[in-house]
Amino acid sequence: MSEQEAKADNLNSAISKKEIISGLEDRYIKLLESKIAHLQSQLEHKKLEPGPDVEDGDFRDEVDAEATGPMNLNSVHQVPGGKSEEGPEELEDKESRYCMIITKWDPRTGEFQEKSLPGIKDGNPYGPQPKLNRAFTFRKITGIRTSRLLPDNDLSSSSEVDVVFPPLQKLLGRITSKWGWPEEVTKCRSPYRPLIYSWEEAEREASEIIDDESEDEKQARDDLKELLIIISTSSGDVRLDRYFNDRRTLLNECTITHDALWTLFPPGRLIVGRPCHDEPQIFVVDSCDGFVSDDETFEVVCYSFDWNGSEFSRVPFQMGIDGWGGDRKSVTGLPFYPLDFYEENGLSRDASIEKLRKRLIERGRKYVTFCTAEKGRQMFNYLDGPAYFYRTGAFLQRKETDADTDLDRRQRSSSSVASDDMEASTIGLGASWKPIEGAVIVDFASYLTYQPAKAPILGPLPKYEGAVAELSPERRAKKVFKDMYKSEWDRHSPSREISPEQLFCCPPRVLGYALKQKTWVQLLVKHLDTPNEADVNTFRNKLQLDLDAKDLISKSVFAHAKARKRENGVSKGLDDFAPEKGRGLVIMLYGQPGVGKTLTAESVAQMTGKPLLSVGVSDIGIEGDKVEMNLQKIFALAGIWEAVLLFDEADVFLEARGEGDNDLRRNAMVSDLAIKFTELRPEQKISIFTSFLEQLSNKGLIDNLKDLESWVRKDGKRYDFNGRQIRNVISTALGIALADGRKLSRDDLASVARQTDDFKRDLSTQEAIYRDRQINQRT
Repeated sequence: MSEQEAKADNLNSAISKKEIISGLEDRYIKLLESKIAHLQSQLEHKKLEPGPDVEDGDFRDEVDAEATGPMNLNSVHQVPGGKSEEGPEELEDKESRYCMIITKWDPRTGEFQEKSLPGIKDGNPYGPQPKLNRAFTFRKITGIRTSRLLPDNDLSSSSEVDVVFPPLQKLLGRITSKWGWPEEVTKCRSPYRPLIYSWEEAEREASEIIDDESEDEKQARDDLKELLIIISTSSGDVRLDRYFNDRRTLLNECTITHDALWTLFPPGRLIVGRPCHDEPQIFVVDSCDGFVSDDETFEVVCYSFDWNGSEFSRVPFQMGIDGWGGDRKSVTGLPFYPLDFYEENGLSRDASIEKLRKRLIERGRKYVTFCTAEKGRQMFNYLDGPAYFYRTGAFLQRKETDADTDLDRRQRSSSSVASDDMEASTIGLGASWKPIEGAVIVDFASYLTYQPAKAPILGPLPKYEGAVAELSPERRAKKVFKDMYKSEWDRHSPSREISPEQLFCCPPRVLGYALKQKTWVQLLVKHLDTPNEADVNTFRNKLQLDLDAKDLISKSVFAHAKARKRENGVSKGLDDFAPEKGRGLVIMLYGQPGVGKTLTAESVAQMTGKPLLSVGVSDIGIEGDKVEMNLQKIFALAGIWEAVLLFDEADVFLEARGEGDNDLRRNAMVSDLAIKFTELRPEQKISIFTSFLEQLSNKGLIDNLKDLESWVRKDGKRYDFNGRQIRNVISTALGIALADGRKLSRDDLASVARQTDDFKRDLSTQEAIYRDRQINQRT
């Protein structure tokens, strides 16, 4: 086939498709006109018969046998006994109040064409002609989605209402203005979201009888009733009609279809989700998508009441629900859903919600306590619970790239809103829940400073940076909008009282830093506990250091702490000539490895009840300019947390600060104290051996403690071991004993010590041989 013939075939195929679609539209319009005329005839002759499942005040769809599928827009309003509410004369007046128009897209002209639906009698038109007593004009719009042809040639449809009668305009406004419509509704369009959100209220208003109302106000209620009938039975919007066809079943079964999800999430509604390790959390809806296709993700923007490091405020998040097709699904089976549906096993909904409310309010109080801890009191214990890791590395901020953004987008896919799915989806992506325990710092401001802008702050969810609802000053001043959007929650000072409703909406996590893991994490409130009290036992009894050196360190530390305190704004210490200089206490510990330098820093932190911020080469880097920048960040954090800052193996990165700066004597000169650690003396080795063995004895892991202590005093002290090596010898010996199903014995300890000593000797010999070779090569 030639290229011209192929193009001709494609053109003919496209024309054929247009003709088919145009024919479907014409058929639909004719069926609709025919049905409306048929309904008018039924009303006029009062020959309506009730369906088998019609109840008082119910709406029933009558489906034309020729008009099947999504185009079934035919229905009538029934009353008990199968008769219409009005006689022929009343019907004639009633029909003149409501005008229906069909607006059809004409692909040949590229314009919409309007066509009225005439009545049975010439004197009783049901079309677009203006009438003095008209209440509203209902316009149904049909046409082709010109942006693309769907595979099934789906026809788009919608409708709109021009409200003419002023009392009806005001009645609609009174019912729906809180959802966004004006106080006088003159025009509205499908899917009529504010009206759907307040549907039950609208039905009550339409049926209410008030004796002292004016005739116009009573008429407005009747007009509203007719408008509700049209929208709920033959709206002209295929998806809205499908929702009303299913509505009674959805309400009775507490189920929902994917394209009707928006009906569950009006602005201001409280919803419950579990983005943080299956912990329930309450959000306030800001906005949501409308109708979406069955395979699209439905998204909701909602708020929590959160802390940013200086004040409480509404923090927006975007959560999504993946499409699942056209089937109904249990509302409580969604990743998040309205609080009204919440249930716990064996309890009614009201009892379940009240139980949840009490639990989350109590959690909120703890959350506020942790968030507002004073400077220097931000360290807490984390009791063996999960923490959310996003990226490792506290100070080396990653550069955000397009690849990172794509990864983050995959990581935060809507299916991962449920925490279990999130754990599975983040394997290998650098973000997951991992168990930790030990000392942690709660610090929102620093977390937000040192993490990337798009880093998650609520499980896998980042802060939503898109547009949120903006209220005019007039609406902000109205209580109904304050209650709905919680605008008064913004910029809430920690000194102000926090309401139970705000506590109810607090998240289950705090943001902070794990000291042992040396990374920024999200921490669950329920696993946080008060910090350990200051403890001098390790410094006094376990640290093997000369008494004079211990005394010098302890007195210097406590004197420094006292000097930092101020009375009437005046420091008790000596001020440096340069402002902000000389306010820290710098102690340089130097000597051979494994003799107690790191333990000294740890014991000082325990003695003062302060966090130990340990920093190594991997945290700082070795490039000169980056070292300087990262050191500034570290010192800033240490100042905020009032931490004991430990530079482990400091000589490595001190050399990187610049040429001429790598002299040990120079670094010693800027230190307040310089403590030298020598090799362990025999009595110090005995003390270290005994300390570790007593720990194991208290756990019931030693066969005969006295026998082991005897070996230590006789043989163990002779080995040239430092403190770290002593610990490794005991740990290895214990592992061998446990592998054999025994407790630690003297033979286990002696055997491992002997092998370790032999290895050290061989290693020293090889190092000496290597050095000699290097010297000979140079000479």
